Amino acid sequence: MGEGHNTAARNIEHALAAHGRSSAEVLVVDPYTRTNPVVNRCIQRGYATAINNYPRLWKMVFAMLSQPKVIEGMAPLLAQLTNAVHSLVREFQPDLIASTYPIFGYIMQRIRSTDSRIRMPFYMVITDSTMINQTWYRYPCDGAIVADDPTADVLRRDGVEEEKIHTLGFPVGVQFDEFIPTPPPHDGQWRLLFFPGGPLPRAIETLEHLATIENASVTVITGRRQDAHGALSRAGLPRKGHLIGWTDKMPDLMGSHHLFIGKAGGATVQEAIAAQLPFIVSHVVPGQEEGNIALIQQTAIGALASNSPADILYIVKGAMANEAALWRTWRRNLLQIQKPSASQAIASFLLERAKSNQT
Repeated sequence: MGEGHNTAARNIEHALAAHGRSSAEVLVVDPYTRTNPVVNRCIQRGYATAINNYPRLWKMVFAMLSQPKVIEGMAPLLAQLTNAVHSLVREFQPDLIASTYPIFGYIMQRIRSTDSRIRMPFYMVITDSTMINQTWYRYPCDGAIVADDPTADVLRRDGVEEEKIHTLGFPVGVQFDEFIPTPPPHDGQWRLLFFPGGPLPRAIETLEHLATIENASVTVITGRRQDAHGALSRAGLPRKGHLIGWTDKMPDLMGSHHLFIGKAGGATVQEAIAAQLPFIVSHVVPGQEEGNIALIQQTAIGALASNSPADILYIVKGAMANEAALWRTWRRNLLQIQKPSASQAIASFLLERAKSNQT
């Protein structure tokens, strides 16, 4: 329900368009939005409300959706969506289909069971790491593309065949291919990038704490949370820095800041890795984002600071202390795990499989 799924799909599209040996025709589509945009917007608002204000409720829903037969029990509710995807496939007649959202594994299984003409390869591009919902790989597909080795291990342990697991990285934007991260703050001035997740009073308190750091400015990105943008603006926050709503300039912003503070969304974490931007998790969304937090902690590229705004302040100051020794360690570790050309690798992989299907 977040933007990460669509971001991943668009990044693959851009990589395909930039591929030197291809003139592939590519259709990127969000069938949820096409089928019933009004209901889709309501679902997205409900998801945003749950993850920001009722994370325990979302954890229950996430766990339930991972159980066998739950998605199958929703078949009547998914009938319109299934028909829409079926129509799109028949109309476009693709040589290959790749999905960046888990429910379409089940949708494609339903379509293939009723239409013998739909036999083109189908791949899942898994946008979560380490702890992932089984809906991603429970249903038949020709292969699963994952971001990292820990995620590949999860699939292996759950019985996915080795030949169907492809560790190619997360499809970040092609602009990360030749990305130059911001250098250490030699002038002593730190630039923090903050995504306010969770209840608004907590975001306000966090910014009040960060305002006590004299040598730091904060750029706040509220995205589509208009309530957050209005509340922070009325509170005069950030004290030193900038308040921005929705933006499509995230790579530029990540390249001009020293620390990211926010929730561990799949695309956001992977873009931060590509940008060599250490990540401080200020808000935990149970379920899929717990796996992204585990990735941050296991690879030592940041820290979890979700207990309180005071905890965030403590860790930010710790990263800056002793000539930024901790921050420099995080940066070195980021350099070891980044895969900035993953979109290109995924595009090449899918093109090869599509061409094989034509022969």
